[in-house]
Amino acid sequence: MNHRYDLHCHSSYSDGTFSPKELVRMAARAKLALLALTDHDCVDGVPEAMAEGKKLGVNVLPAVEMDNEWLHELHILGLGVDIHHPAFLRNLETARQRREKRNQIIFQKLEANGVFPSAFLSRGAASVTKLHIALALVEGGWAEGVRDAFLRWLRQGAPGYYTETRFTPKEVIAMIRDAGGVPVLAHPCHLRDNPHTLIRELVGLGLQGLEVYYPSSTPKQTELYRSLAKQHGLLITCGSDHHGKNRPGVPLGCAWRETPELEKTYQFFAERA
Repeated sequence: MNHRYDLHCHSSYSDGTFSPKELVRMAARAKLALLALTDHDCVDGVPEAMAEGKKLGVNVLPAVEMDNEWLHELHILGLGVDIHHPAFLRNLETARQRREKRNQIIFQKLEANGVFPSAFLSRGAASVTKLHIALALVEGGWAEGVRDAFLRWLRQGAPGYYTETRFTPKEVIAMIRDAGGVPVLAHPCHLRDNPHTLIRELVGLGLQGLEVYYPSSTPKQTELYRSLAKQHGLLITCGSDHHGKNRPGVPLGCAWRETPELEKTYQFFAERA
């Protein structure tokens, strides 16, 4: 029997629109056996998700997604982390403070250009991301959509661009492993680096998995990262990167495929959930 699951999703504690409890209920309806809640630099929603999972028979894997200091976009998932690990929690708090400072600078830069999205910012998230700011720009009428908001205001070279100092991949991988988790490179199909060189370097730093199956990954990309994962002895994972209404058309479990390697990964993580 192959088990359906999803190891990458976001709740309202970061930039998703559904609560952890609602995500688990959706996972149960989709007949998912395992779900990882991977909010950005935040594990605050994990206890709620795990409690609901016990009620509904869905194994919930405590997890996180962390941005890395890198030339291009680089995100690493920490799957199966100890959410009570003191050093890990201190590092997440450092990341949160850096992100908060970044957001303040972005708003200042936007306001200097006559744009005031802070009044339209959705409140309540423990980790406010650039997606929140993009949505506020759309809500305020300064962009036609999220993509337009990033292109016009938030991307490198745009009036509101600013990026904070983040942990390096070496630091992120070490802190995830120290907290008992498994570091997995998220959405490698988005990489703008040489994948062979980058993955070899990350493996040398302790990377243990690759998110091979991802909604926007092309068949060619999927096969490339599947091959690289096998070459380096990495776990092969699947994740929807579900954000609820903030990223429509990407339901929980949509990245899962009936493959022997994904079932092997399920068995590995089911013991940790």
